[in-house]
Amino acid sequence: MVKNRKNLPLKINALGHAYNDAYHFIIPLLLPFFQLEFSFTYFQSGLILTFHEALRSIFSLLSGLVADRFGHKNLIISAGFIMSSVLLGSVLWINKISLIITVLLLMAIAVATFHPLATAMVGEKAKPGKQGRDLSLFSAAGTFGLIIISLLFGWLVQIWGWRITCFIIALPGLLLGWSYIKIKEEKQEVKIFTTKTNHHNLFIIFFLSKGILCLGTKVFLSFLPIYITTYIGLRPGISAWIFGIYFVGVFAGSIFIGQLIDHKKPLPFAILTTASITILILLFTSSRIPLLATILIGAIGLMEGIYFPSQNTWLNMVSSNHNRGSLFGFGLFIEGLSATISPTIYGWFADKFGLVYAYRLTVLPVFVSFLLYILLFQMAEKYQRQSIKVSLP
Repeated sequence: MVKNRKNLPLKINALGHAYNDAYHFIIPLLLPFFQLEFSFTYFQSGLILTFHEALRSIFSLLSGLVADRFGHKNLIISAGFIMSSVLLGSVLWINKISLIITVLLLMAIAVATFHPLATAMVGEKAKPGKQGRDLSLFSAAGTFGLIIISLLFGWLVQIWGWRITCFIIALPGLLLGWSYIKIKEEKQEVKIFTTKTNHHNLFIIFFLSKGILCLGTKVFLSFLPIYITTYIGLRPGISAWIFGIYFVGVFAGSIFIGQLIDHKKPLPFAILTTASITILILLFTSSRIPLLATILIGAIGLMEGIYFPSQNTWLNMVSSNHNRGSLFGFGLFIEGLSATISPTIYGWFADKFGLVYAYRLTVLPVFVSFLLYILLFQMAEKYQRQSIKVSLP
């Protein structure tokens, strides 16, 4: 009974991750319908994604800073879920597209409260030597939610339309908000090992690599339903199901890496995945065969599923309870900053030269990120060797 109570926050965080990610990706699922109903251009779609990511990145940073300063992670997350549910459900009664977009952008503020705080909670409460496993399972839970929501959205939207579908999806979030209120936050300090690397230049390279990577991967994912509809030729509702194939790959990658990450160094996995994503995107944009495109989407998801827990585990290893929430929040801020810039740029590029060429352009930042992770790994190994020499008598 005591063990189940101790695991309860981790179980709620896993469920919360599943639902929060569903809220986060609701806009990409809605964009094909906005194109049909409101004649949105690629540029307008990219502009919405830009403002959404800007708000999410800013408030992710603020959430991490506030939580590290005042605590009460559970209450902040609870408020985020309740606010997200109310806003998403309200689109059922809103007719003006300007108000709909405003509501969806306000959701970004609520969604931003979850990732930096919940990820820090999982890392803090994990047993020594099990941080990578718990973070991998946490990542897998979020991906599982995206798989379910993409399949459910594709089914419901063909029956009741996108407005009622949004209302139905919003309801369970209220229960999650209530569940987080019931969590008692325990102040537990994780042992800080003397061999822990604490060099600011490593953080600079790490966050730079994350931000540059998002210049490519965020755009790829955000425009994926539109790409599938326009170039592969599937209906908008079916494109949501193909969207789910990506998350099946992410889920599989997270489960796979969870068995290895605590026994291997995490950074080599980040190097492997960024190199693989570069190749897979080029292959994806070279074919319009639905089956091949589906396989490649799943493979890209697999690589990202390995990447996310790897870089989270490394950051958890080099941080402490006093700055972990802020560091995870800053990481999301950097990612969001890139994602703020990139959709509008790629949307404009797609309007001018076509979405295929815009997708191929995403390979460049992914490749640069790959090079930076190699540099980060080499520097981290160097500092670790220096730390060992200093500690020897």
